[in-house]
Amino acid sequence: MDDLITKIKSVPNEIWWRTLSYIISAFFLVPNITMIMFLIYMGEYDFFSYDFFTEGVFGMKLFFVTTAFFLLISSLAIFSPVLLIVGKVKKKKIDKQLIALSILFTLITWSILILEFISDADTARIFFVLGMCAVIITHISVLIYFKAKAQFISLGAITFCIVFMSFNWSAQSSKVISIGLQAFGVGGDLSITITNAQSGVKTKGKLKLISPKFIYFTPSTEKGVASYSLSNVGYYVVNKK
Repeated sequence: MDDLITKIKSVPNEIWWRTLSYIISAFFLVPNITMIMFLIYMGEYDFFSYDFFTEGVFGMKLFFVTTAFFLLISSLAIFSPVLLIVGKVKKKKIDKQLIALSILFTLITWSILILEFISDADTARIFFVLGMCAVIITHISVLIYFKAKAQFISLGAITFCIVFMSFNWSAQSSKVISIGLQAFGVGGDLSITITNAQSGVKTKGKLKLISPKFIYFTPSTEKGVASYSLSNVGYYVVNKK
């Protein structure tokens, strides 16, 4: 036991602080930032699901992880050379195969983005995602190459930037959240047809969210978001195409 305590004490403080910054980034920053974006998604469409946050904890975490994973992968796909450049500046040895793979992966990704621009895609959403990815890749670079003090400064900066961007461009932020919801067929403006359990009447619309107790959707004949109690639903069909 004494040997273990001695070994722990021998670990430099820098290591402990860097470890803490990694933990905060992974288990505090990511879920809380994603939750804020999810609340903005609800605010954008003028509804709030109490039961989703109180009873749908597993689903909520799953959507959060999906959205965070999308942003992380997108950041690496679009801006991975940034990590190599920062590593070079910090005089770190980088494998040549990794450099070639990073450049190839990035060229393919940017080719797809350029085709999206040419095809008149949602450019506002693309620019928003690019901005988010730029902030995220900067923080990843700091986590990898810089000391603990810089990492904690970066934590504050990335939190401010993402929250600021999400509130100021709420429509684009909502579309990012839609990606996670669409992946599981539970929201994101997918087409839905609801059949009433008693009357058999069908109601069509655009799905915003399926919570443990309600279906939130925009009816095809009306504006605004309506809620449909799942206890009154015979069955529903979501079209993911």
